[in-house]
Amino acid sequence: MVAVKKYQFTKLFWGSFIGAYGFLLLAIFAIATLPDNVFDTWDDIHVRVATKLIYVRFSIVIFALLGYPVILFTSVKIAKSVTIALTAWAIAIYIDDYLVLYQIIEYPQRGLVNFIQAIRPLFLACLIWMSFELTFRPPEVD
Repeated sequence: MVAVKKYQFTKLFWGSFIGAYGFLLLAIFAIATLPDNVFDTWDDIHVRVATKLIYVRFSIVIFALLGYPVILFTSVKIAKSVTIALTAWAIAIYIDDYLVLYQIIEYPQRGLVNFIQAIRPLFLACLIWMSFELTFRPPEVD
């Protein structure tokens, strides 16, 4: 708790931080518990898109979950850059999903998947607020 007081982030920042982490943990759980027969294995496009979803996004999410707290408590300047980069990536894949991916792949109609898709804009808002606060907060010596 001493390290948290050192950085003097607002309660809204920590709420956004917890909200983003909760969303990512739910997304990992949803991906990890998908049934085997969700994607059409006879369609090559579905297989390639599913592979992209699972390997690329899953690895970036795991890196963010494990590495971000270390970066945040080590250097606020680096955390600002990482937060902005992760926010830009999340917004880009959100737009990509709506413009391209949702037309190619059909997501399962499970409650958790629908819930994750519904709260995804809230996740983006949390990331945007974290980026905003890290960018416009008074500078501190790292």
